[in-house]
Amino acid sequence: MLVVIGILVGLAIPRYREYKRRFYLTTMVADLRNLATTEESFWNISGTYSMDLQQIQYNASPQVSINMVSADTLGWAAKASYVGDTAICAIYYGNAPVLAPATLKNVIGCTP
Repeated sequence: MLVVIGILVGLAIPRYREYKRRFYLTTMVADLRNLATTEESFWNISGTYSMDLQQIQYNASPQVSINMVSADTLGWAAKASYVGDTAICAIYYGNAPVLAPATLKNVIGCTP
């Protein structure tokens, strides 16, 4: 009986970790999409993008850290990370330089 329970636990733990990882990635992608919408709204008002998240009144999800890498009148770039996980998601927009793991302009890329 104890062996069967041990096997079931051994099967469940990797699945649980994978579900957590998917949740982290989904949350970071959603936050970067929301940031893109917020940056565009700010650009429509001011004619420039901002690196100051408070200035554009953007708040990330709990446990998500957004790092603005660049922002000017022609584009912006940002990375997202989740506390306690190694995955990173990024996006670059407009004329901002490529920001790994994003490889295509305007498309969010994440490390697995």
